[in-house]
Amino acid sequence: MKIFKSLAVLFILLSLNTKGQDKRFFDKIFTDITIDSNIVYGANYTYDNTQGQAGTTQDSLLLDIYYPTNDQSTEPRPLIIWVHGGYFLVGSKADEDIVHFCKEYAARGFVTAAINYRLGFEMPIDSVNAVRAVYRALQDGRSATRYLRSVADEYNIDKNRVYMGGTSAGAFVAINIAYFNTPEECPSYLDTNERLSVNTIPGFGLDGYEGLTNTIEESSEIQGIININGATKVVSWMDDPVSASIPMISLHGTADSTVPYGTRVINVADVQTNLPKDPPVPLIAVQGSYDMDKHAKKMGYQSSFYTWYHAPHSPHLGFKDNDTAAAYMDTVMSFTVKHVYEDFLQLGTVPGLEENKPPCDYNNGDFLPCRTSSVTENSGLSKVFAYPNPMENETKFVLPQEFILEKALAIDMLGKKYELEMLSSSSVNTENLEAGKYQLRLIGSSGEELRFNVMK
Repeated sequence: MKIFKSLAVLFILLSLNTKGQDKRFFDKIFTDITIDSNIVYGANYTYDNTQGQAGTTQDSLLLDIYYPTNDQSTEPRPLIIWVHGGYFLVGSKADEDIVHFCKEYAARGFVTAAINYRLGFEMPIDSVNAVRAVYRALQDGRSATRYLRSVADEYNIDKNRVYMGGTSAGAFVAINIAYFNTPEECPSYLDTNERLSVNTIPGFGLDGYEGLTNTIEESSEIQGIININGATKVVSWMDDPVSASIPMISLHGTADSTVPYGTRVINVADVQTNLPKDPPVPLIAVQGSYDMDKHAKKMGYQSSFYTWYHAPHSPHLGFKDNDTAAAYMDTVMSFTVKHVYEDFLQLGTVPGLEENKPPCDYNNGDFLPCRTSSVTENSGLSKVFAYPNPMENETKFVLPQEFILEKALAIDMLGKKYELEMLSSSSVNTENLEAGKYQLRLIGSSGEELRFNVMK
């Protein structure tokens, strides 16, 4: 009997010890989540051109708040505001990825919120009206942030730990609430003195960047950004003291044809796929996650970045029904949970997905790969690349002058190696490779190695 009692006590102690190892804000420690839905945080004029009523109807703007049920902790909780994507034309706070993010972080002890914002472009869809659509979304995002700070006591929110994340257009909102915050950054063609109350056409006023969606007297500043394939106008917006102090966590696919991984002009056809791409109708030139991270690292700002090689726009969407999308969602969660804990909350080091290496350089879809061993610094690696990519029957290389190719391998996503026939001193036979993603490894006569991430 004594043995059984001792084992029981030991089991209880082990159970308590295991529970004590759970890290709040990292581990999922709550199974039940409470959702307060359709809370009105403000009202403003809608811009739904499909009904021909842009700027004539004022509607309430809504958000949902998620938090762990029966949380006994009295410690004020960090807040993450999640913003949906949809090209500033469609989408809602009920989008499946936004709901997933809200629940996953609430289960870790956060308060989270999913917001709606004004959608729609004024006609015609051009550069000025595209920027006006983004500007309205920023105003609503700021208004939602002010509202959520105003209910901090009710939800036990720490006003000093308010973060914002989003997918695509939602990432634009988060990024530019952080970075678009000085008068000189406002484009000259946006009249922010234009007031709703004095417009001949209702709803077409802009006002200042805090907007008129609500007039709550709270701060709209955020203390961290989770960016899933978003962009900013120019990386120099990151350089004012407020922006420079805001850490950023980013994921972006190099094959994103909607929001550029690097720097590119977004065209109308990129967001309205039913429209002809030729001739292109430019909307706005932006700098994506690669350029933002590169600038942040150069300037010494906090930035953690994960590159999805060859991935398209928002590859995690559809994760409930598609195994590939589910794998991308796993990447999002592993990477963001780790770096929110480490970079935002600064609570220590935890396991999870680390940064991977982005290309050494990237320009409008062209990869310029990294040196991996003893190729000399003056070998001109900025001019080293594989082409065509995606591969065809023959894959060619531009190589450093001193690199003598002796052996070529292709490694697939499962780690299987294929030795490739060399057709010349700078090309290999890739005809027999199946469609998919590969790393090509070129081994030189002195043992040096070059690597290229390619597709077929």
